[in-house]
Amino acid sequence: MGRTGFSVALLLLLTNCSPANRGDLSPVAGPGVTLASTEGLPDDTARLSGSGVTADVTGRWSQQNETIEIRYRAGAVPVRIAIRGGATGIARPATSAWDRTKPFPGNAIGRPLLDEAPLTIAANGEARVQIEFARANDTPLSIGDRVTLAVPMPDGARAVTFRAGGE
Repeated sequence: MGRTGFSVALLLLLTNCSPANRGDLSPVAGPGVTLASTEGLPDDTARLSGSGVTADVTGRWSQQNETIEIRYRAGAVPVRIAIRGGATGIARPATSAWDRTKPFPGNAIGRPLLDEAPLTIAANGEARVQIEFARANDTPLSIGDRVTLAVPMPDGARAVTFRAGGE
């Protein structure tokens, strides 16, 4: 490979590995959304509360999609959370959802949740869920862009806005 070929290959490699192609999603405070720092989670955590559950939400973005991780903690009574693929207002629709609380036989990712039986969390229990979201069009995010995603709660999905950051 000549010098020009090497330079072009190196440029392509650096472009594809650029932090501008992926990073954290930082939540934006808004109605029903507070910012929190929770043990074991990144500093940029959205906290939602209601209907007997608290949800701590963190997110990541890439050229392909946005992904959020939700750590639900139930209060004194069990809660059920339905996770649906439909959009909520301006929020992007979920394309997949997984219960990552414990291993699921035959599937290393976890138990599928999207449009399946609701997630049930025991009284004073905890659950971890991963949700991926589709893009309304094929335009990838860039650092600084905002995206609104639907976060499932027992009383329905809540729209949470995030800002795309770098690695």
